[in-house]
Amino acid sequence: MFWHGYGIYIGEYEESKNMNKTYMREISKALAEKHAVLMIGAGFSKNAEKISVVDKYFMNWNELSDLFYKQLYGDSQSPGKAYNSSLRLAQEVEIMFGRPKLEKIIKEAVPDLDYAPSNLYVKLMELPWRDVFTTNYDTLLERAADKVSTRRYNVVHCQEDLVNSNQYPRIVKLHGSFPSHRPFIITEEDYRTYPVRFAAMVNTVQQAMLENVFCMLGFSCEDPNFIKWIGWIHDNLGKSSSQMIYMVSVTHIPESKRKLLFDRNIIVLDLEDLWPEKSIEERVGNFLKELNSDVEGNQKKNNWFDYQKLDVNTRSKITKKTACMKQLNDSYPGWIFLPWKMKSKVDYALKQFSNMDDLESLPYEEQLNYIYEFVRFMDIAGRPLLFQYVERFWKIVNTEAEEPTEKQKKAQCFFKKQETYLQLLRAFREQAQWKLYDECYEKIEKEKLDYDRRQFLYACDCWKYLFRFEAKELTSMLENWKLLSGDAYWALIKANMYAFIGETTKAERLLTGALIQVRKQLIKENDNEYLVSVEESIVSLINYIRQGNWKISSDDLECCLNDNVLSWWNENDKYCYHLNEINEPKERFEENDNFDLSTTFTMNFGENNQNIFYALEYWRFLELTGHPFRVNSVSNTKGLFSSLRYLANYYSHWSLMQILIARDSKHVDILFGRASLAELTQKNADAITTDYLTFWNTVSQNIKSKNSFWSRSIYDQSAAILPIILSRLCYKCSESMLDQLYNKAVELCLSDASIMFKEVGNLFRGIFSAYSVEKQNEKLEKLLQLPMGRDQTTGYYDPVFLVDIPNEKQNFDLKIYNRTMYQIRQRVEDPDKNSEAAINRLRSLDKLIVLNDEDRNYLCRIIENSQDIYDKWWLYRFDPQKYSEKKNEVYEDTLKKIEKESNPKEFVGNQHHYEYLIDVIKELSIQTIDIERLFRLLKDLVTASKKWNNFGYYVVKLRISQSFIIALECLFLQDKSGSELFQTEYEAITDYFAELKDDYSHPAAIDMVEAVFVRKEKSVLDDFQQELWLCDENDLELFIDFYNDVYQRQFNIRDNITLSKYSEILFSVIVYRTISNELYQSRAVWRLCELLIAVQIPLDWKLTPLLNSLTKCQEKTQIQKTDTEKQAIYKLQCRMIGCRIARELYRRNIQANIIGTWKLVSECKDEFTEIRNIRFDENS
Repeated sequence: MFWHGYGIYIGEYEESKNMNKTYMREISKALAEKHAVLMIGAGFSKNAEKISVVDKYFMNWNELSDLFYKQLYGDSQSPGKAYNSSLRLAQEVEIMFGRPKLEKIIKEAVPDLDYAPSNLYVKLMELPWRDVFTTNYDTLLERAADKVSTRRYNVVHCQEDLVNSNQYPRIVKLHGSFPSHRPFIITEEDYRTYPVRFAAMVNTVQQAMLENVFCMLGFSCEDPNFIKWIGWIHDNLGKSSSQMIYMVSVTHIPESKRKLLFDRNIIVLDLEDLWPEKSIEERVGNFLKELNSDVEGNQKKNNWFDYQKLDVNTRSKITKKTACMKQLNDSYPGWIFLPWKMKSKVDYALKQFSNMDDLESLPYEEQLNYIYEFVRFMDIAGRPLLFQYVERFWKIVNTEAEEPTEKQKKAQCFFKKQETYLQLLRAFREQAQWKLYDECYEKIEKEKLDYDRRQFLYACDCWKYLFRFEAKELTSMLENWKLLSGDAYWALIKANMYAFIGETTKAERLLTGALIQVRKQLIKENDNEYLVSVEESIVSLINYIRQGNWKISSDDLECCLNDNVLSWWNENDKYCYHLNEINEPKERFEENDNFDLSTTFTMNFGENNQNIFYALEYWRFLELTGHPFRVNSVSNTKGLFSSLRYLANYYSHWSLMQILIARDSKHVDILFGRASLAELTQKNADAITTDYLTFWNTVSQNIKSKNSFWSRSIYDQSAAILPIILSRLCYKCSESMLDQLYNKAVELCLSDASIMFKEVGNLFRGIFSAYSVEKQNEKLEKLLQLPMGRDQTTGYYDPVFLVDIPNEKQNFDLKIYNRTMYQIRQRVEDPDKNSEAAINRLRSLDKLIVLNDEDRNYLCRIIENSQDIYDKWWLYRFDPQKYSEKKNEVYEDTLKKIEKESNPKEFVGNQHHYEYLIDVIKELSIQTIDIERLFRLLKDLVTASKKWNNFGYYVVKLRISQSFIIALECLFLQDKSGSELFQTEYEAITDYFAELKDDYSHPAAIDMVEAVFVRKEKSVLDDFQQELWLCDENDLELFIDFYNDVYQRQFNIRDNITLSKYSEILFSVIVYRTISNELYQSRAVWRLCELLIAVQIPLDWKLTPLLNSLTKCQEKTQIQKTDTEKQAIYKLQCRMIGCRIARELYRRNIQANIIGTWKLVSECKDEFTEIRNIRFDENS
């Protein structure tokens, strides 16, 4: 029968013996790792040596019960010993004769000083226990500890001693100690009250059980101490909370009792099973001897080397370092990946070995010896060779040097060169230095390599083809990759490659065969580090693949034979933990500037300068163990972002591959954000884009899945990411390259593969953002072939919406026009299709091409009965005379919407806000507007919005901003009418502004608006200027909203004397703030400056400081490689504003060198398209 928890078969002697040996290895492994504790019971005292002539011995519990019974009842047979427990009898002795008598009996039963610790005691205490607990009263353990020279035990006699006993190891006397540390825990009452009276002791044992492997020795199943302590543990910790508890038994324990113990998380280690012919003392001796032997073996493996005894430092001679590295390389235990526990000592060693200043001055043979041992040690460390090493070693091994004449040395020299070439080959692939890769490959003499090195070379070529997206070559390599039967490791790597290209069935078949082979070997060598690490990697990858199949249950997953030895997932988690260890605190709400210069807001519910080597070693670890960041739909990306952040600037192509493999769109900015792209020239951008279009072709031809949610291969995964990457490159490409991208995007949208290519809409956006308006409209005809509407799955949306309105509408060829209108009408009138997509395309076309009257009327007819506020607004804009009533409906509908969204008890999120009213309100008659009602609603909206600030920050901010614009529009209308405000209207307006002011630190803009339109008699010009210097970006946004409205209305500020005065003061302060503020504080300042110039504020004396500011802006907005993405976007936005201001001054014929400089900036082909599209000599 099986114990399912540990797979132990009780019936067969050999099985039982093997499991007992396994348990011993687990205890010894815990001992070697300093997390094993021991609890000693009364039975172990039988191993003490007698040193007195008196006839005394250590009694067992039955014999002690006899003493208690005799004291109570003499020789009487009634009530009988069988019905009285030892603890009950001890309790009765105390009641009848007192505690002193009870303790006297205990001392008779435990002749402590008549015995001395035997050699078994000393051997026991020499083992590296973290703590030794005992329920014994004798001092044998303490006296044995005194004979141990390698360890120093601290003795805890009572719970008060625990306060000052933080130094391990300790001997903890749980039940008292001779001669005088009382009470001796013996009676029923002692045990009943023990958890309360001696809570510190109980907690200490419980904590030890939670953190360590627990071993019990000297207890029997009938031992009251054992029964009580196991009961407390079970009650307080439960079965799953502690580590394993091993009870070492010197004799057989019945199966029924074993089962009972197993249910309480206790494994019986049966010494009689292991040594049935030996005496009890010999069994214990063999147990301790084997434990000690296993511990020494484990420590040797675990330690590999003692870094404190390394006889080298950074200043040591190269030859000494070479010898030391050779010794370490030759003694490496053999893991296929370096366990995390070795990292610190290997890091230390590498620091000593890496100083090679004198390398080139040595004889060539010594140079080669050093390089050979160094690349071997780096390979063991799992650390890719850095650029400076690769360049230097490549130069040295290719130096024409005199070969040694001795045949053996010549052969060694050749071998070391070949090994170095293999390591350099992998480094060239990681660094994407393909020309050097090919040169290096030619220097490797494949026929002279041994089996493992030939497989290494073969794998390097597979990786090369994967990295180059040469799909046919990769598939061919895999199909022709011949492995020896029994080769588990290279089968793992081959399976990993198959998983990359979506051949998971082949991968799993390979892995299953390899697992059988490695387990056959593990039966013979179950502690072989190499085999254990190979098994762990194979099992992990098999499960990785199977978890991607929704038909697979947890029962179909594999487990390792030695699941406590090494865990791939534990190693992976340690890398991820250290890579993500330092996290900068984030604000609850973040305002995020996006690549396309839009802004979004993020709510955070919740950067690390760890060594870059961790990231490199993590990627090497994943490769060595055959684990990509993603297989099918299963991903392991906890360490992706941090590792990308550290490596993107150094290993750009490797980083690209990891993004594609992981299908990770969230972190594209690390490689293709504004900060990264800024330094790209247009020529380089075109070259990169050309390469990626080649990848695109390979991806299109090799897509396996027909479902965008289910990617089966790196080609499927790349299809989801490549359009996003190419959309970023659009902002740097030449127009000819944009044309290629445009043609490729159109071709894709018309193909069956389009379902797998995500975010093609973003690619079109990138292309059309880079095109001029004229170029966009040239492409319109071809766009009409593409699908209408939006696909949420792929991120596609009708690119016709992206075409900007030209100065003059196009006249389409009649044939093309008729075909287009036919397709639209057919879609509108098909009940099985979404007619809205066709209607929206027709709406867009109305702005771009000349529609005939019939089609214009058709468009109106299909939407004129709609109650949607957008349709009403659109009809009004389409024909203001015919649909003049629609603007009033837009007004009323929006007020109802504001009223609904002003409810403080319910947050209403909405995609559309109040932009349609903002657009039409300036054309309303003031008589149609109930000013009091409007401003009361706006006040309620602001009040409610503040309450919901923690729920929807972006929505709230936009609503408050739009309420201010609506208020402005209304005040402009009222001012234009010349009528006076009623008192109730005045109060409603001032109440609204009072409520609004609470949301701003320095609401100078609101003060200005009130002075101009409301409190006309109360001008606060003196305070106004001072407040302007204190306004932050949020405060300045109100000014921007105001002057943007002024600009849109073409309102002449000179027509309002008060506004003119305020604007003059504002402009002078803003100009000086552009000079004095740091750039990160200046975006709103520059935007406001631009608007003030646009509304024709007189420049006069402020021109000179403005030109100085433009000089500063031009210099400070150049994006640096060290800038964060947020800083880069901020700089670009300020740079665009500075360039537009310079263009405005240029068009006013203002002569200044800085204006000419800005003109050259706008004409520079290496600038982003947003700058290049600010054309000084064209009207826009």
